[in-house]
Amino acid sequence: MSAPKVSSHDIRKIIFDNFNDTDTRFSNDEILAFLNQMDRYRALDDVLDFEDVLLDMEKSGLLRAIAQNFNTRYYRLWNVLEPVTCKACNFVTYFAQAEEGKTCPQCNAKM
Repeated sequence: MSAPKVSSHDIRKIIFDNFNDTDTRFSNDEILAFLNQMDRYRALDDVLDFEDVLLDMEKSGLLRAIAQNFNTRYYRLWNVLEPVTCKACNFVTYFAQAEEGKTCPQCNAKM
């Protein structure tokens, strides 16, 4: 059984609710623990299952990796996340003001 595809919106919501401060250090293991509390992600057992989503968040300017220990990566935010409502579909997601390439995870419209 393959691991479910992790939504960037779900990770952004976890960060917004739990780590939304530029001085707060958090890890991909901590994100995994929060994901495992959601029914659809209970099958996730490895941070590598959503590493691509976190790497995209690094490229966008949201996350900065500050340390790594084997598969555990530690992060800080460049800027805090803010709720943003898509003008096309009214879906609320979370972006940092300085992030590039903001698109709605629901309808793919530019934010």
